[in-house]
Amino acid sequence: MSVPSTALLALPSGPFRCIVADPPWPFKGTGTMKGAHHKRGGFKIVAPYQTMTHAEIEAMPVGDMATEDCHLWLWTDNADLHHGFHVMQAWGFKYLAPVHWIKPTGYGCWWIHRTQTILFGYRSKCRFPLARFRPNLIHAGVPKRHSEKPEEAFALIESVSPGPRLELFARRARPGWTTIGNEADGMDVKDSLILLAQGKHPCYGVEKHGESRHEKDV
Repeated sequence: MSVPSTALLALPSGPFRCIVADPPWPFKGTGTMKGAHHKRGGFKIVAPYQTMTHAEIEAMPVGDMATEDCHLWLWTDNADLHHGFHVMQAWGFKYLAPVHWIKPTGYGCWWIHRTQTILFGYRSKCRFPLARFRPNLIHAGVPKRHSEKPEEAFALIESVSPGPRLELFARRARPGWTTIGNEADGMDVKDSLILLAQGKHPCYGVEKHGESRHEKDV
């Protein structure tokens, strides 16, 4: 008897063979901008979400949740690209290649940024049991919500990296994935990661073909 698509199912609590992370990098635009058109005090640009310092991101025990052949897909922005390599190393992963999201539009001051990069790495053994020789480019439109990543990226990840899969700093639950993030489960991701390592995090999702849901109070 099949489980209804809306039924909540227990998901793995680790170790994982695929980890996707989209850290809330420090927002460089935070502050007061002044210029020829803003001589009377300028205006303030504030990040639309709570950010973390580079040290806080590096200190997260992500490597403890990974198998020896785990793939890491680490989202960066262009301003923090070099910090991404430090984070990957701090988490115990080895860098292998970049994957670039090509956007139809962009923004910026000195350059118009139309790309965002995923740093791809592996824990200790580099294995590709599902697929390899895929193009390292993702062509997709920009989702409606700020910082949200396109479904085309997850399609690529699922075609390359086997499960069990973990998404850190998730915006919502994803069928077949263990997801943690304050927008997905209402908890601070650092606390969630600790609970997950202890096997105490309420990881629930739905079967692969079902509608995505995630609830704490089950």
